[in-house]
Amino acid sequence: MLGLTLAASFWGFFWWIIMVILWAVFIYFTYMLAASKGRSPLLWVILAIFFPLITIIILLILKPKPVQPV
Repeated sequence: MLGLTLAASFWGFFWWIIMVILWAVFIYFTYMLAASKGRSPLLWVILAIFFPLITIIILLILKPKPVQPV
C-alpha cells in the first residue's frame, strides 16, 4: 500500500513539474513575441502569468506597432 502511495505521489509531482515548465515556456514565448511586435514585454508577461493562452492569442492577432522616426 505504501509503495502505491509513493508511486502516485511521484507521478503527481512529475505532472506538476511538467505544467510549471510549460507555463514558463508560454511566458518566455509571450515575452519574445511582445518584444518583436514593439509592445511592452513586461506588461504582456504579467498578463501571461495569469492568462497564458489568451495572452498569446491576442499578441498573435495584434499588428506590430509602427516605428516612430527619431
